[in-house]
Amino acid sequence: MYTPMSQNVSFETAKPSTISTSESSLVIPVRVVRASTNGSFTANYTATASDEGIFTDSGNGSVTFADGQGVAVITVNANNLEKGKDYTYTLTFGAAEAATADTITNSQNLQTVIKIHSDYNWVSAGTCTFVDYTFSDGDAAKNVAIRHAEGTNLYEIVDPFYALYEESGDNIPFYLNPDNSIKFDEGVVAEFSGYGIYFDTENYPDYCNVQQNGNIFQVSHLLLQGDKLYTGAFAFQWNGWPGE
Repeated sequence: MYTPMSQNVSFETAKPSTISTSESSLVIPVRVVRASTNGSFTANYTATASDEGIFTDSGNGSVTFADGQGVAVITVNANNLEKGKDYTYTLTFGAAEAATADTITNSQNLQTVIKIHSDYNWVSAGTCTFVDYTFSDGDAAKNVAIRHAEGTNLYEIVDPFYALYEESGDNIPFYLNPDNSIKFDEGVVAEFSGYGIYFDTENYPDYCNVQQNGNIFQVSHLLLQGDKLYTGAFAFQWNGWPGE
């Protein structure tokens, strides 16, 4: 049986899954491992954050293994998380830690990236009948959920293309105006099957617009694939529209 002689200090996971939370603060344990547990050992790391004033960590640049210990934990605290924002915190070992690599196993993670998505508190905002004129000639799905981000004017049609084609795509976000009309962000707002639902009202107003009749919304948009643009459209009848 192979017995490692070098420390081979390493982050246990290089790219953990994105953490999605509606809380304003989080505590994230980061596990650091080593191959040889003989003697104590201290590893040094640097930390960089996407935003100031959000992250702190218990190690403050170093993590120590006691004699016989193969796992040590750096506790990362994230505070003041704002709804709808994404954050990253990157921990990186330096050259001295890289030099502890076990050349036999050749397995060492010198960096780990914590990703946090600070999500909204979503509540039901009714359902809709969703009609697609982009990938079909008018296929319709009933009872497609619409949800609302509490405290904002942001809404989403929840994965309508799965309801139509049983192929998962993005939710389609939109904003409710004070007069109960709707609008979309500029650029790609959602993706499905390799295409982006794309709005550029300044340059293509004839192809990017919303026509409304009560709770029925006819949406014209562009379809982006690579550097090519095509035309597309969908419609939805919103049961639970706030203007009713």
